[in-house]
Amino acid sequence: MRARSPSLSSISDLFRPNNPKGLRSRDLSSTRLSVLKQEIQTDLHLIPLKDVYKALGTDPVRGLSKARAAELLMYYGHNSLTPATQNGWPRVLFLSLCTGFSILIWFGALLCLLAYMIESSTKANASKDNLYLGCVLIGVDIICGLFSFYQSFKSTKIMKTFNSMIPEFASCLRDGVLDRETLVKNLVKGDIVHVKAGDVVPADIRIIEGKGFKVDNSSLTGESVAVARGNVEGTANILESPNVAFFSTQCVEGWAIGVVMCCGDLTALGRVAGLAARLRPAPSPLAREIARFMRYVSVWALSLGIFIAAASLALGYPFMQTTVFVIGMIVANVPEGLQPTITASLTLTAQHMIKKNCLIKNLEAIEALGACTTICSDKTGTLTENKMCVQHVWMSNKTYAVNSADFTNVVQNSQAFNALKLCGTLCSTAAVKPGGGITGDASETAILKFVSKHDDLVAVRNNYPKVAEIPFNSANKYQISIHLDTRASRYLLVMKGAPECIFNRCTTLATESSNINMTKEMKEAAEKATDKLANTGERILAFADLYLDPKEFPMNYNFDTDDINFPMTNLRCLGVMGLIDPPRQEVLNSIQRVREAGVRVMMVTGDHPATARAIAFEVGIATSNKCHVLTGSDLRNMTPDLLNLTLEKHYEIVFARTSPTQKLQIVEACQRGGGVVAVTGDGVNDAPALRRADIGISMGITGSQVSKQTADIILLDDNFATIVVGIEEGRKIFDNLKKSVCYILISNVPEILPVLMFILFSIPLPLGVMTILCVDLGTDMWPAVSLSYEQAESDVMARPPRTSDPLVSCRMLTLVYGHLGLVEFAAGMFAYFVVMAEHGFYPEKLFGIRAEWDNEAKSDVEDSLGQEWTYPERKELECACQAAYFVAVVITQMMNGIICKTRFNSLFHVGMKNHVLNFGLVFELLLACVICYAPGINVFFRAYPLRWRWWFLALPFSAFMFVFDEFRKFCIRRRLFNGWYNNLTFY
Repeated sequence: MRARSPSLSSISDLFRPNNPKGLRSRDLSSTRLSVLKQEIQTDLHLIPLKDVYKALGTDPVRGLSKARAAELLMYYGHNSLTPATQNGWPRVLFLSLCTGFSILIWFGALLCLLAYMIESSTKANASKDNLYLGCVLIGVDIICGLFSFYQSFKSTKIMKTFNSMIPEFASCLRDGVLDRETLVKNLVKGDIVHVKAGDVVPADIRIIEGKGFKVDNSSLTGESVAVARGNVEGTANILESPNVAFFSTQCVEGWAIGVVMCCGDLTALGRVAGLAARLRPAPSPLAREIARFMRYVSVWALSLGIFIAAASLALGYPFMQTTVFVIGMIVANVPEGLQPTITASLTLTAQHMIKKNCLIKNLEAIEALGACTTICSDKTGTLTENKMCVQHVWMSNKTYAVNSADFTNVVQNSQAFNALKLCGTLCSTAAVKPGGGITGDASETAILKFVSKHDDLVAVRNNYPKVAEIPFNSANKYQISIHLDTRASRYLLVMKGAPECIFNRCTTLATESSNINMTKEMKEAAEKATDKLANTGERILAFADLYLDPKEFPMNYNFDTDDINFPMTNLRCLGVMGLIDPPRQEVLNSIQRVREAGVRVMMVTGDHPATARAIAFEVGIATSNKCHVLTGSDLRNMTPDLLNLTLEKHYEIVFARTSPTQKLQIVEACQRGGGVVAVTGDGVNDAPALRRADIGISMGITGSQVSKQTADIILLDDNFATIVVGIEEGRKIFDNLKKSVCYILISNVPEILPVLMFILFSIPLPLGVMTILCVDLGTDMWPAVSLSYEQAESDVMARPPRTSDPLVSCRMLTLVYGHLGLVEFAAGMFAYFVVMAEHGFYPEKLFGIRAEWDNEAKSDVEDSLGQEWTYPERKELECACQAAYFVAVVITQMMNGIICKTRFNSLFHVGMKNHVLNFGLVFELLLACVICYAPGINVFFRAYPLRWRWWFLALPFSAFMFVFDEFRKFCIRRRLFNGWYNNLTFY
């Protein structure tokens, strides 16, 4: 059997620093991403070591020559993680400023500047209104774009976080000389490296030899239990192969010598880092909705522009004037306040969520969480506490739950339990700190913590000093230590390990008061009990001891652990401990609430299938025996179509023994099915899935820096229940955003129609550009944003996730443009005509008067009463009329703010409990007063100090709007007129 060196070389060529393939940087990054998405394809961990040396061109005794190492380093590059092809910050800033709705605002700003340039070239005293509006729109775009830039540019730090996990130096053998300060970045394939306890593995290595070598693979698998590695036979799945240690994992015990198999980007860590850095998350549901709305607005604005152009040319307007009209109509259709309103609403929601221990890194993520259809949750540290603990004890042919109230009383005088405690204390490599803390392997730490509740660990260890030890290894599956019993002056041998190894070495069994023979029946009973515990997901360890004969093993006997000179059979079986990482207490209720909200929860873990299934039942992910369990091996044999079919067929699924690449495949499969996917995780191995998901959620306490950097949301308290709060808040903010958008769009109607009246009927302009600006970015802003403070509707967690509920629907547009917007327009025109009439211009006189009205040379325009008006006088009256129209819009918009509080319920039921909105309505009124009456400000905004009675002209229209909308909601609640209002206006 030969190594797959040709394929490895081909893949390695893609990651060479000088890009021999001649691909463009973007194509190269895409090709590398495709390679990284594939499972690791190699058999260097399966073939004999002599074939490994031959394939890599190395020697286990002398290592590589320095010349050969330098040659390989020059060709393949450093043993480091290559960042993905990144856009520089100027390009990122440009993309942030010119994406989504901002494109429409930029277009509107450019059209305003173009209109100003046209007017400046055709008129001696051209108005600067379009110039001011263009500058303001540019300012709005820049401010909102900087928010987006900050979010986007943070993602470039992901690779830096991965690089912080890499050690600086390694012990490397070259030309027969061991150099303990070889730079890790200079290692190449074929190097022989030495690793000892406390070291970080400097590359992916195949173990040549070692003793008691254990590594913490949590950075790749997410499981905190240290695993033994040695020169044993490998398994097909390299990530589970007991003869391979991976780049960035830490040696927690023993030592090993290994040959470097992979370096840099092609290591297991490099693949995870490469995926996390190169993957691009899909657009959020909100971004897709805004893009959709932008298309509708663009088509509507251009259609109106074409209509205005045709009408203006038909009416005999010059081409340049027609161009200005078209630009004005298009700009009037752009809801300038929409983007800052959405940004401000999401920002306020994010600040609110911090108080609930939820840090929102990506503003759109909180709204996306409300649309979430599937949660792919990691197990360790997310659903569980990430703390191993003893759950059950089997001894004297009985199984005990250690958390039961009477456990201590039952076992207090048991000989078996006393011996089990002693064995658990002594047969351990975990250390007890002077202050009482325990450091070491997660399982051994759990055992010592359990024993410490019943014994003094330090005193026991002082009475039984250790004299010899055989560390645990994956081949033997046991650990032995020999201790001197200082009180009896004899040696005690203690052993722990896999039950099948321990039971076969035992001839007696400790009971409550004596020892009995370990008969075949008793052994079968023990095996049955351990199998039962194992099926509940517990990790099983058996314990045994043997007092050595003082005559055969006198004081100062020299125990040899290499050439064993002491007995390892005829032991006394003490019992079994079942360890488990227990579920978090709040998770069961949280998952139940999430499922009630129509969100599917799946477990995706690197742990054992039995453990994963048991935890799934405990936390409510699995509720019946129909729960389908798939392992990483199953996924390797599945096509994407078969995986899609499996996800559709089985609602309850647990994925176990999955690799980081497979987690990514599961997320992408869910997204292909049209789902909005949230992924929870805390480990480095979760980074690619967190990055690709619609919502990546990391743990704040137990989460790695990599997962926190990659995620969109960080749960500061590691509490799964916080996700429930996030889903509720996300659904609430979407409902409230619909109210805000509706509120903003309603004022668009009284801004568009006056321009149509101005062009088509040649009346003096009822509403100027500057007053439109006052409405969109002034008086409307606070009430629109304050609608995000409305309380969630009562059924928000009872309804299924939205799949076809757009942000802006046809029903909303019908209500906006066919009902409430027209009432606002009527109120504005009524105020406009009243002010004109009070000054002598009756409505019939105004139609067709625009040419005379705007002619600076015309100083004798007659009104309906025969009075003559000069150009400055006409313009002053026009300002007064525009101010009256503006105030009418403000008054009716105040009523709209109240109306938009609820889409279904009556205002009398909801009340005016939103104090932010209440202050916003007052602010809207005060701002309108400032614009009208403040000297200088009213001149700049083309406003006018109105007579107080003109403020009340819009009140009847406001009252009509309130009565009409209450009637409309009443019809919706009762489904009157065959649900006509439900189908027409319920958004």
